[in-house]
Amino acid sequence: EKAFAEKFGARHAIFVNSGSSANLVAVAALCYKNNSPLKPGDEVIVPAISWATTYYPLQQYGLKLKFIDVDLQTLNIDFEQLKNAVTPKTKMIVAVSILGNPARLQEIRTLCDQKGILFFEDNCESMGAKLGGKYAGTFGHINTFSTFYSHHISTIEGGVVLTDDEELYHLTVAMRAHGWTRNIQGSDLY
Repeated sequence: EKAFAEKFGARHAIFVNSGSSANLVAVAALCYKNNSPLKPGDEVIVPAISWATTYYPLQQYGLKLKFIDVDLQTLNIDFEQLKNAVTPKTKMIVAVSILGNPARLQEIRTLCDQKGILFFEDNCESMGAKLGGKYAGTFGHINTFSTFYSHHISTIEGGVVLTDDEELYHLTVAMRAHGWTRNIQGSDLY
């Protein structure tokens, strides 16, 4: 985990059994944060093309998905449509970089920062891809990777959550351990 985080220039990496689980524990962590957690009914913008396990964790936690079409040249979320879709109800944007082709990640992060919106980057299909010299999977507040056998970097099974946020790190570790917090120091979660 430490080596993975260092490779991608992040503070924390959390290994899980699959990219699907990475998405699930990442969404769960966002729903249990102390400040401004995601709540059932919150609007989350997602691209129209992805894998089912991008969407299912969001629905499992009662979030309202708002689908935005993709750019036919890249198959990633259409940034112009995305900008126009953001409303005061939007609490999070999910970007998926399809088949090793990074979405417009820096522009999406800038938009999220300007609007006070969480940015979740599902990078399960693009490990190692770079955008402007920076790795895809490092632009979001929380980011996920998959090492499933059908991906280009494989461990047969596996997934990773990557974040710089200390609270999200501890929450993700606890979620991975079915709520067990024995490895969390002091009042990190309280």
